[in-house]
Amino acid sequence: MARLYYAPLQTSLGWVGVLASGHGIRKLVLPTQSPQEAVEGLQPEARDAELAPDRFQELRSRLQALFSGEYVALDEQPLDLEDASPFFRRAWQACRTIPRGETRSYAWLAAQAGSPRAMRAAGQAMARNPVALIIPCHRVIGSDGGLHGYGGGLELKRLLLDAERVARV
Repeated sequence: MARLYYAPLQTSLGWVGVLASGHGIRKLVLPTQSPQEAVEGLQPEARDAELAPDRFQELRSRLQALFSGEYVALDEQPLDLEDASPFFRRAWQACRTIPRGETRSYAWLAAQAGSPRAMRAAGQAMARNPVALIIPCHRVIGSDGGLHGYGGGLELKRLLLDAERVARV
């Protein structure tokens, strides 16, 4: 079994939990009110992990810049998501190609993942995205152009999209 590391990271929007192996990030918890909540969101995977906040200082700085509306690339972050289904991995990879400040529909995402009729499955891939922000599922919207479902709430989804649009200019 791979050695795991975790940390709660303080940002301007709250505490973000992160769990990683030596291969990459496995889980990212969207902003919570306390470090305890951030760590609870990493469970049960983090149960045997080592607390290692120093491993994640660059990520914390990047998240803080992102939340402040700065242009920050998170797509180079290595991920460790090999336990996911092939369709989910394809959908997540497609999501990572959506340019910052732009949106795409679930139908687009399903087509990019190789199953044009699998819009609901694409939605499930986004709902089960373990590393929101790095896989920017906030950029996926309904075919009607409306914001739908987001683990951190629609207010956070709107805030992230607005910050990205401003930073693109």
